[in-house]
Amino acid sequence: MGKFKPVLQNVKPTNKPVLGKEIKDQVNWSFSFKYFKQIDNFGLGDTDSKWFVALLERLKDLSSQKVDMLLSDYTARDAYRFHPINWNAVNIPVKRKDFNWIDYDILNNEAEYPFFQFQISTALGRVIGYFDENHEHFYILLLDHKHNMQPSKKFNYNVNDTTVLFCDYSSLLMDVDRVRGLKCPVDECKCKSEINSLPTKAGRGKFIYVNIDDEYYEELEKLTENKSLKEIIQDGILSSI
Repeated sequence: MGKFKPVLQNVKPTNKPVLGKEIKDQVNWSFSFKYFKQIDNFGLGDTDSKWFVALLERLKDLSSQKVDMLLSDYTARDAYRFHPINWNAVNIPVKRKDFNWIDYDILNNEAEYPFFQFQISTALGRVIGYFDENHEHFYILLLDHKHNMQPSKKFNYNVNDTTVLFCDYSSLLMDVDRVRGLKCPVDECKCKSEINSLPTKAGRGKFIYVNIDDEYYEELEKLTENKSLKEIIQDGILSSI
């Protein structure tokens, strides 16, 4: 499966490496969101911009550190709350097999690809992921701002509900599907109420959805050869004032 994969062992406090081999060239941390996903109990719907800033600051901090620093130094691991996921933790809401969106060979090779977590900060949750075979990237799988991966005894091992934070485009498509599914003649009051609540803005942005006939679309394509769509819309708005 590769030349080297990290395995963090349970050892007494020491500054000696806990890996079978030292990491080649003492590489710095780098991160990939290729396999990032929001799932039940790990959604970001109730986070705010300050939380995302804290996340970016932590990733920036680790990007200046050597990977071996956390894998070999007990004190550093403890400071970052860096450790493998304990799949036998009390009331843990997921199992390793639930991460079925990653490569099969990795999912079914826990010995060579253990999942780790580290803290964003004491109060702001954890980042969950794994290292690739060459230790070049840490693949982020989940962002756990509610501390749900390994529920705390301090809070009676409770798992806190979360909601998925949709991007603006996904939110718009959901609204469109929602309108398409309405049956106005059957329940007109409910239909009006649903329409008046749009856009739901599950995301955080401004979108305009316009349905135009084919002939107008062809004209639009011609116009956008020389102007951007934004410029065309702005000209249209100004000409209507």
